[in-house]
Amino acid sequence: MEIPVTKPAKRVVGYWFNEKKCQKFRLAELQAECKRRGIELVKIDLSRPIEDQGPFDLMLHKLTALYAQALSNDPKALLAIKRVEKYISENPKTFIMDPIPGVCQLLQRDQTYHLLQQCTKEDDKVFTPTYAKLTTTDIQLNKKLLTEASVTFPMVCKPVTGGGTKEAHEMDVVFNEAGIAECTLPCIAQSFINHGAVLYKLFVLGPVWFVVVRPSLKNFYAGVDGCYGINKLAEQETVHFNSHHVSKENSQSPLNQLDPGDEKEDLPKADPAVFNRIVTVLRDELKMDLLGIDVVIESRYGRLLMLMLSQVMIQCRT
Repeated sequence: MEIPVTKPAKRVVGYWFNEKKCQKFRLAELQAECKRRGIELVKIDLSRPIEDQGPFDLMLHKLTALYAQALSNDPKALLAIKRVEKYISENPKTFIMDPIPGVCQLLQRDQTYHLLQQCTKEDDKVFTPTYAKLTTTDIQLNKKLLTEASVTFPMVCKPVTGGGTKEAHEMDVVFNEAGIAECTLPCIAQSFINHGAVLYKLFVLGPVWFVVVRPSLKNFYAGVDGCYGINKLAEQETVHFNSHHVSKENSQSPLNQLDPGDEKEDLPKADPAVFNRIVTVLRDELKMDLLGIDVVIESRYGRLLMLMLSQVMIQCRT
């Protein structure tokens, strides 16, 4: 008697990321590979109820931009997010990659930095620079907030919302109290730590991670002239910049080129074991599998600084 072969049940993966991200991924190849493995890949249409398009075994998403727009009360974004959250609440068996609470937490820089500080407070090799949230044009109050939070000059002022919009990358370097009035409000003001213009971007995919080295801001110095005669760009006036332009792969910017006096210093070497510890702690805390972690190494003492944390969609090449 011939025993019938039972085919494994087909899995359905619903995904949503914006058109720019879709173009970066080789979706046709991915769909073909998924089909070969018995997986149906379905692009989710957020303009209509998601329950009519599923059910899904897995929902893969990059909703950062939509959540950022929803924070600004964009009606289309609010409706799309409402549909996503409704589907998730009514389909608890669908695996969400990544969980919405973690993604939302990473949208707010002050919440992200609080999380990073809590995760590193007992680690003598890793820390997060001091920061303060500034929301008012009252200069004296802002000075008080900076002092209470132990924020030092120079400092970097960043938008409160940490992702999903072009404005999230527009930042200022402030060198002294005179520059506080130039901060774009509301913002997160964070102590700037010299790190030799080198940024380590950790890309996390579940338990696997890899590191990419990118350019970063050059060394800056506090003072009336902002540089003590070393850094010609760091004068009294605030420096406005776009972080994407400074830290993009192969970026050539005056802001990421070390000055002669700084080129001689030997930077501490990156420690993979410490990187791995960072990845493990943050994955456990956020319950997320798709993460991007910005890390620099302090020039003077060699400690690792965690500067940013975000949800990322990793493009794997084979």
